[in-house]
Amino acid sequence: MSAGDDTTSTRSMRQDERFAALGAAGSAPDSTRTAFRRDYGTDPDQFLEVYGDPGTASATVILVHGGYFRPRTGLAHARPMAAALAEAGLLCVLIEYRRLGGQPNCSDDVTAAIAFACESLPGWGVNDRARQDLIVTGHSAGGCLVLAWASHLGENGPEFRLRPLAPITDLFREVEDGLGEGAVLDYMGTRPEQDLTPYLREDPRSRVLLIPARADLLILHGDRDQTVDIGFSRTFPARLTIAEGADHADLVDPASSSFPLVVETLLG
Repeated sequence: MSAGDDTTSTRSMRQDERFAALGAAGSAPDSTRTAFRRDYGTDPDQFLEVYGDPGTASATVILVHGGYFRPRTGLAHARPMAAALAEAGLLCVLIEYRRLGGQPNCSDDVTAAIAFACESLPGWGVNDRARQDLIVTGHSAGGCLVLAWASHLGENGPEFRLRPLAPITDLFREVEDGLGEGAVLDYMGTRPEQDLTPYLREDPRSRVLLIPARADLLILHGDRDQTVDIGFSRTFPARLTIAEGADHADLVDPASSSFPLVVETLLG
């Protein structure tokens, strides 16, 4: 192993340790910031948590967590971020979704959860300003899921900001290169040469031109990300903000020096 490889490995280990710490910190919802929990389906993983004050929030952020579609990674590590967004005066809707069973469970659930949340905002007492100022974001695999979700929307409807954070954007290359320890292949359940249909339904790069103009798309990606290479975002046909010095965990860690840029990107 070269010195460079050793540095990369160390950074990757630090990222894993930080995600573990975030998961531990978010092992239970923040009772001081959680408004309520709602189920949008009958499966135990089909629920969402709402953080912040519906009556005073300045905007609504729908947040989809990552984890490379792996069943072992739930929303716990994203709870500190949701609480921090609430602390910043936003209403954050944190979505959990099924990771067992492969595709299309993740994308189907995210679609259902976002629709449920948007329809429920008035009943939750969310003020007019926050209902009209909508941001949809997702980190890593969550970024992939919100990009795919947006590509299935029609041209008619309200405008919103689409803000993927270090998203997985090329399912074909993920499978071809065996990235994420084969996580995408495990999720898709088949290689594209065996069945192209699910890839064309969910692959952001294949579907990016189908994202309607009412979605104001901007990607944020750290240039020291050792989990999802920023090269994917650099070549993706969308606006990109680079978080200099940031790794994969920085974009969801409220204690990170990059987190103010995350908030700015969501609101900007």
